[in-house]
Amino acid sequence: MNSKRLVFIPVAAGAVLLDQLGKLHATRTLEAGERSPLLGDVLALAHVPAASGAFGIFRELTPQAQLIGFALLSIVSIAVIVLFYRGLAPRELGNAAALGAVLGGIASNTLDRLRYGFGIDFLHLGPIDAEGMPDFNLADVSIVMGVVTLIVELLATEMAARASERPRS
Repeated sequence: MNSKRLVFIPVAAGAVLLDQLGKLHATRTLEAGERSPLLGDVLALAHVPAASGAFGIFRELTPQAQLIGFALLSIVSIAVIVLFYRGLAPRELGNAAALGAVLGGIASNTLDRLRYGFGIDFLHLGPIDAEGMPDFNLADVSIVMGVVTLIVELLATEMAARASERPRS
């Protein structure tokens, strides 16, 4: 079996599983809009239905148009991830894990949209009454961590390539 697959699939599945379990816990223990402290004033458990996506994407659209927009965005994103994954060498485990994290995050948020018609955020930074602070979920964290990892890997690879091209004195 391809070694990159040994990382890609478990990371993607783990991201979906952990995010869905967190959402299930939040929706079963809290009313919509409610928050409960987890780590003092640093992190709270929340139950926040999220109609729009990151940065308010599709906010102005009808619920049906939002669903179509998110479905199309998810399909394109997943296709791009699979193309990048297929282009990885078998031993590019860091990139495989990062792509798995992004795929898992997208898949989990897409499941919510298809199941409920909206996303569910279950984590809140800052005190529970701090309205300006973000609500998010583990799928969002997974996507951000995966993208940051890919960027760092790209920069490191580029820096190494440039260093090897320098003439030696």
